[in-house]
Amino acid sequence: MKILTCMFMVAATLAAQDQPKPPAQPPAKQVKPAKKTQKSPAIAEIPKDAVETAPGFYSWTDTSGKVWTYRRTPFGVTRWPAESMYNKQDVADAQITATEQGDSIRFERSSPFGKRTWVRKKTELSDAEKAIWESRQKNSAPSRPADKE
Repeated sequence: MKILTCMFMVAATLAAQDQPKPPAQPPAKQVKPAKKTQKSPAIAEIPKDAVETAPGFYSWTDTSGKVWTYRRTPFGVTRWPAESMYNKQDVADAQITATEQGDSIRFERSSPFGKRTWVRKKTELSDAEKAIWESRQKNSAPSRPADKE
């Protein structure tokens, strides 16, 4: 009987040694509260008094007189200063064609996803569309008057 008791005690001791010990926990560190940083507020919407300058682009002047350009993207509304050095809209305007269709004007622009087309009545043109239409009329006008016969 003593032998069986010893065998059980040895087996229990070996089993206890095979069990992994829980890792020792380091002493709790004192966590300092994070400093609050001044972040710019998230732009949720385009201001109600913003003016559409081109399809999808809006211009707005804040209370200090600074002019901002807004655009709605799939990731939210983006905003940048209107007087930025490189304005993507200027490049896009150069690639837009405009053709007259009665009392409307048809605008076409190539994009990576194919040709984008929109039609606006002459009375409803935005400032950017007016500028495009006027520049296209100047470019399409003959450079010299036709000779009379």
